[in-house]
Amino acid sequence: MRMRTFRVLSVAVWIWIAAASASAGDFTFFVGGDFPGKLSESIVLGSLSSYDTVDKSPVYGFRLSTSFVPMVGLEHTLAFSNDYLFPNANFFTGVTNARGFIYNSNLIINFPSKSIVPYATAGIGLLHQYGSENLPVGTKLAFNYGGGLKFLHVLGPLGVRFDARGYTSTGLKFGGHLNIFELSGGVLLSF
Repeated sequence: MRMRTFRVLSVAVWIWIAAASASAGDFTFFVGGDFPGKLSESIVLGSLSSYDTVDKSPVYGFRLSTSFVPMVGLEHTLAFSNDYLFPNANFFTGVTNARGFIYNSNLIINFPSKSIVPYATAGIGLLHQYGSENLPVGTKLAFNYGGGLKFLHVLGPLGVRFDARGYTSTGLKFGGHLNIFELSGGVLLSF
């Protein structure tokens, strides 16, 4: 029993020491754009099936990334848009206001080098579109995946981060699914 406890404690201490030597995390303020693909609607009005599109959207927000073991951690994103996925079709009449936000929690894998850190990330979260009544998205569960580059310590603890990410959501307010490609860049603060 003592030997087993010693082994478990030894492994825990080793993980703690390794994690302490890794970067604890970073906080990023970013701006970018969401570029949606075709909004696939499953609505059938008589014999008319509708495949409508939504416009690209500016986004801005924050990302917080923390490591719990070397190279592996969690990342949380909260982003906003004052013109979020505005419908660009005749089917969605009466839409004058489309705002939204994105929240997600991801697993992130960093591939560290001295000052440039490539990373991959994937997770789950929410897309929320609000404003006018007849909006296609509403509040939906979305999966996301992507990666990018972190340029650490460009100016002291400040760095730069570039991110490319894909979102996919199904079961939209009127049926169908939506794929979104997001590009962003921002200022990173390492801690």
